[in-house]
Amino acid sequence: MGGKAPIQQPPATNPESEKKLDESEARLEKEKKSMMGAQKRGMYGTILTTGQGVQEEASTAKTLLGGSKPLS
Repeated sequence: MGGKAPIQQPPATNPESEKKLDESEARLEKEKKSMMGAQKRGMYGTILTTGQGVQEEASTAKTLLGGSKPLS
């Protein structure tokens, strides 16, 4: 009455299935790295200025509804 259940051994693993699992994990990791690299290239490809920023003089003339002709 009330004895502990015997400890069961884990099922035997197949070395061939472990090899396939390792290969698929390596393939997945390689794909993740390539996708991250593509994201980084895309992010840095949109920067149009240098680290110093824009050096041109800013236009401060008032315009009428965003047109290029200044108000008189």
